[in-house]
Amino acid sequence: MDRREFVKLVGSLTVGAFATPAMASPNDCVKFYGAMAPTADMRAAFQRRPSFHRVYKPFKGIAKEYAKDGKNVFLWQNLEKEIGEIVPHWQGPDPETGNPGEGDCVGQASAMGSDVLAATDIHDLKQNEKWLAKASVEMVYAGSRIEVGRRDSNGTNYLRGRGGSHGEWAAKFLKEWGVLHRVKYERDGQVLDLSGYDPGRSREYRDAGVPDWLEPIAKEHPVQEYTNPRSGTEALDAVCARHPVIMCSSWAFHSERDAQGFCAPYTGSNQRRGWRTFDIRVQWWHAMVLTGALLEGGRIGGLIQNSHGDWNDGPRPFGIPRGSFFADLEVLDWMVKDWYDCWALGSYKGHEAARIRRTHKLWR
Repeated sequence: MDRREFVKLVGSLTVGAFATPAMASPNDCVKFYGAMAPTADMRAAFQRRPSFHRVYKPFKGIAKEYAKDGKNVFLWQNLEKEIGEIVPHWQGPDPETGNPGEGDCVGQASAMGSDVLAATDIHDLKQNEKWLAKASVEMVYAGSRIEVGRRDSNGTNYLRGRGGSHGEWAAKFLKEWGVLHRVKYERDGQVLDLSGYDPGRSREYRDAGVPDWLEPIAKEHPVQEYTNPRSGTEALDAVCARHPVIMCSSWAFHSERDAQGFCAPYTGSNQRRGWRTFDIRVQWWHAMVLTGALLEGGRIGGLIQNSHGDWNDGPRPFGIPRGSFFADLEVLDWMVKDWYDCWALGSYKGHEAARIRRTHKLWR
């Protein structure tokens, strides 16, 4: 069995395992994906944060205006200009090595969001910055849990010994600490090679956090703004304003793209057990990232990039990345309002490019 077949098999088994009333348990879901459902207090706090439209008033309705002109916004294409084909990670068990994987999807989505933001600043916003490398998934994940999460949990790490994190914790880490990249770091005799991606590294640092000596380096390159979209429309407006969006929710999707590249969500079914009827919906407690707005042709949707590897089949219109899919605007709205744990990233402080000194000739 090759890796792709294994990924689809595990996905189908996981979906089956969640299709019970017990699937609402974070302990069941987080070991496969890793986004933690916010508590009632956290959700209330999220909704007290300034919404995207409140912070970025000029961008309210920008997606609607682009749709009138049949203009799409595909931020992931900026990243492809820097790294070539976007190859999705598979965060689950490795069929070749037996590696059990890690529930670091919040780190996956946040790192990809910061990568797309960095490339968008260079190519769409024409900022005087240069590309260094992709962001370290493992350090965003660890930092969200310990540097931010432990502080927000009154000094205790209630996630100790198991995977998972929250979207706002990752967004807050990117803002208050910053981005570490997939490079080898050396300072004052200390060395840590963050090249590539390794779920074992996520497990190693998830309860320890980011090494102290790396924190000042991360703070040199923060994502300086994050805001809370409150609807699918706000999420698409954010993308049109060049802000990729971390999407944390419990919505799961079928693995077959339709002719337009859309995957359908699992919407649930009624099951009777004794005298009680349950509305059963397959769930992923999962973080993904919104990096595109499809606005032409009448069917409005957003491009979602996933960390389940090359898990889905079907057409890839517009050359969308492997493992990604479009979701309808209504579905984006469901995702945003599920937990309100979705975060638009903006204003990345990147690596300044060398300025070219131009000489002006008075004659030719």
